[in-house]
Amino acid sequence: MVEEMAEVGSRPTCRPEDFAWARTRAFQRRVDRAIEIVRSAAEKGPIGVSYSGGKDSTCVLDLVRTVVPDALAAFFDSGCELPSTLEMVRHVGAEVVVPRMSMVDMARYSGWWGYRDPVDQGCSFDAKRVLIEEPSEAFVVKRRLRVIAHGVRAQESGGRKKHIGSRGPLYQGADRTWYCMPIAHWTLSDIWAYIASRELKYNAAYDAMTEARIPREEQRVAGMLGERGSGWGRHALLRQYAPEQWNQLVKEFPRLAILS
Repeated sequence: MVEEMAEVGSRPTCRPEDFAWARTRAFQRRVDRAIEIVRSAAEKGPIGVSYSGGKDSTCVLDLVRTVVPDALAAFFDSGCELPSTLEMVRHVGAEVVVPRMSMVDMARYSGWWGYRDPVDQGCSFDAKRVLIEEPSEAFVVKRRLRVIAHGVRAQESGGRKKHIGSRGPLYQGADRTWYCMPIAHWTLSDIWAYIASRELKYNAAYDAMTEARIPREEQRVAGMLGERGSGWGRHALLRQYAPEQWNQLVKEFPRLAILS
């Protein structure tokens, strides 16, 4: 079941080639460079981690805690998370930060996915701002952090590649907060090699996706609802492995059943 955390070595997502890659000098150089970036970031002041429960932020949290063992982590709750994601949040001891509106709140307000009684049909929201940026800023202020680390990788999209190329893996924003991206230049192979070789717990949703024959490159862990319809197969995954949550969502948002 997706509620269970994955034990490395006994789960299908980690492969023999992950362990083989982890033994190479090229991989070790990637790890050494990431730790060097974290050390440079920690010199700026107290550091925290933006934790999503996914594979990338799991690696970042471990890297940061290798340098700063008591580093804080925060999880920004969209209000409709996979049970396995919430279990990972508990496992790593991340602080749960609740945004001013959840994804479900926004969907009800605007009438997304066929919600029958919206407040303002078609009203647009900046979901990234509401669900990630604002809670991150609140976490930084509340915990008096100078640095926030993210699991952003250039390989994931052209936009992220451009952002990393212009800013670098450690930069100071306009708000004077330092932003650290230690795995900015890691590949997907690096991520799974790190998880496998460090025997890290990882989100069991990846095993569910692997068993459903979803390629590694397309596997994402995200909230049950998203602005882009069924994106990344999240609804199909939810329908199969968390049917109670799925059926409850479909009652409120009937178009989900069509999109999936």
